[in-house]
Amino acid sequence: MDLAAALKEKDLVFERAKGGQITKHFMNIAQVWAGSMSQDAWLDVQEKLADTQASVGSMSTWIIRGRQALMDIRTSCTTFTRDAIATTGHGTRSSKAIIITNVFTCTEHRMRGMAKLLLRMLKEEMDNGTFGDAEFSVVFAEAYKDLFRDLGWRPQLATQMSIILNQKLPLQLRNDVPGVEFQEYQGVKELADQDVDISKLRLSGYRDGKVYVQILPTPLLLGWHMMRSQLIFNYIGPAEKKDQRYGATSTRDFPRAWVSWVHDFNTRKLRITRMFVTRRRGMEDIVRLLLMAAVVEASVCGLREVVIWDPSEQVAQAALVLPDLFCEGVSVTQGERSDVVPFLRWKGGEDRDVVLEESEFYGTS
Repeated sequence: MDLAAALKEKDLVFERAKGGQITKHFMNIAQVWAGSMSQDAWLDVQEKLADTQASVGSMSTWIIRGRQALMDIRTSCTTFTRDAIATTGHGTRSSKAIIITNVFTCTEHRMRGMAKLLLRMLKEEMDNGTFGDAEFSVVFAEAYKDLFRDLGWRPQLATQMSIILNQKLPLQLRNDVPGVEFQEYQGVKELADQDVDISKLRLSGYRDGKVYVQILPTPLLLGWHMMRSQLIFNYIGPAEKKDQRYGATSTRDFPRAWVSWVHDFNTRKLRITRMFVTRRRGMEDIVRLLLMAAVVEASVCGLREVVIWDPSEQVAQAALVLPDLFCEGVSVTQGERSDVVPFLRWKGGEDRDVVLEESEFYGTS
């Protein structure tokens, strides 16, 4: 049975949501992702994010609803169109990636294949050119992992390093790290603007026949993450902490290195969004200072853990001595990441050997 027939048989409609339907989607997903925020606070955050430059024109909400009622939403998700690059060993080309997120099925309609039908319809939209020149889609899956795999999305490498702050031996609160300059919102956006060209140059170096792709860490995307962090902080952040720092840069002119992060007060984690270095070897000392800055920021904000997705060998080596530097005030763990795994699908379901590079937290939406 084709998709149109399947929808007709179930008396359903698949469409891009509008107006109140989008608000209903936000209300539904609050059940899973709002954490300690009230529904009104969650809606306020989502509506303000939807008005940012990173969302306007690139964000869509997709729903399956009952044919007889516009607001009878059975299942829904959000997509974002993000700047990306790709290479097949013959230079790097600009591209677009579709990020799929917030897949949610209402409780009374679960176990009926609704999410599967929604994703099949969404695949058809992507393959038919609804998203323009987007070449691939990525899901950072917390749930539905088997479903995404069955529908043609391939799991990518997912590792994580955690720097855990010892609550029994709190770190001495301080606001500086020698050799590092902390950055606020605008400073991080300016750093990101310098990052994009380096990312393109690096990706062009692969020559092994695989397809390498990367979601670009643009100023707009990093700005979206920082704004989200600040909006949530306004509702559930500690009252005594008025200003947040969003990153740090090495004070050395060369080689350049910087890090950006966001504060997750729901899980009490500081999440590294981007770790940028001009060299992939020999910069352990500089990277260590940036990690120390992240630990200090986490401590000052009352967070318990610094989380880094897919750390490079250089980052992992730099972190090894942190327990000694902080007098056992922190511990470091590293391993596979099972809670949020990126799944990638090429447009048209084409069977390509694709590697998602630089799969850091900034790529989520």
